[in-house]
Amino acid sequence: MPRDTRRTGAIATVLLVVIVLLLLLAWMVLFKVEFTEYALVQTFGKTTSVLNGATDAGLHAKWPFVQQLVRYDARTFVFEDTMNELPTNDKQNITLTTFCAWRIVDPVRFQASVGRIEAGREGIRVKLRSAKSNVIGKRKMEELVNTDPARMRVTEIEQAMLQEIRQEALDDYGVEVEVVGFKTLGLPESVSEKVIEAMKDERQKEVARYEAAGQAEALAIRERAREATEQILAFAERKAGAIRAQGDRAAARWYKEFETDWQLAAYLRSLESLKTELQGRSIFLLDGSAIPAAGYFRDGPSLPKAAPAAPASQPAAPPAAPKPPRS
Repeated sequence: MPRDTRRTGAIATVLLVVIVLLLLLAWMVLFKVEFTEYALVQTFGKTTSVLNGATDAGLHAKWPFVQQLVRYDARTFVFEDTMNELPTNDKQNITLTTFCAWRIVDPVRFQASVGRIEAGREGIRVKLRSAKSNVIGKRKMEELVNTDPARMRVTEIEQAMLQEIRQEALDDYGVEVEVVGFKTLGLPESVSEKVIEAMKDERQKEVARYEAAGQAEALAIRERAREATEQILAFAERKAGAIRAQGDRAAARWYKEFETDWQLAAYLRSLESLKTELQGRSIFLLDGSAIPAAGYFRDGPSLPKAAPAAPASQPAAPPAAPKPPRS
C-alpha cells in the first residue's frame, strides 16, 4: 500500500475519532430545557442552578462527571382519591370521592423532600384525606344533600378543604394545590332510605302548602264572582223595576180608554195576538172557545135562515137580522 494512502486513512480515522469524541462531549455537556419543565443542575449532589422552562427554555451546558441534571414536569397533575365513608357533624354518614389538581412551584424543596412525582402525589393524597375528614366532620348533612339548592354548601366545603392543605403542601413539598373538588357524593344504603323518607315528607309539605294556597285563591275567586253576580243581579233588578214602572205608567193611560168599551179592547187584543202567532210558517189548531177571534173563522158570517114558503094569500116574512159577533 502506498505511503500517501496509508497517511490519508490514518487522518480520516483520527478525524472520525475526534468527531465522535466531540459529539460525546457535547452530549455530556449540553442539555436542552423544555418550556414545560424545571431543570435542576446539581454539583456533587447539591443543587447549584435551577432553570425554569417558562423563562430559561433552550440549550444550556454543564460540567461532565461533576454536575448532574434533574428534571421535573412543571405542568399541572390531577389525581382522584378513592371513595371512603365519612361521618358528618349531625351523626350521618356519606360516601365521598374527591379529586385534586396540583403542580410543582419549588422544585428544590420538592427534590429535597420527596424527589419523585409519585411520592409527591401520595403525600398530597394523605393530606387530602385528613382534610376531608376534618372538614366534613364539622358540616351537617343538609349542607351536602338537600332538595333546596340554596341550603347546600358544596362549593364552600371544597374551598375549606383546599385552604386546609394548600399551605401545608407548599411548606412540606414545594407544590401548589390548585383545586380540590367533589367527584362523587353518595349515601350509604341505610342512610339513603332515611334521606328519601325525609325528602318525601318535605315534598308532601310543599304539596300541602301549594294546595292550601290554591284553595285560598279559588275561594277568593269564587267570592269575587259571587259579589260581582250579586251586583249584576241587583242592577238588573233595579233596571227591570224601572222598566216595569215605565210600562205600568204607559199602560195606565190605555186602561182608561179600555174601560169605555172593554169588549172591543179584548177583541182588538185577540186580533193582535193572532197576527203575532201567525207570522211564522206554522200550523195552528185554534179553539174558537179559547180564542174569541178564531170563532169568526169557524162560524163564518151569520146569515138568516130561509123561511118556509107561505101561502099565496099570506105575505112573505121579513128577513131576520144578522147575528152579532161572538164576544
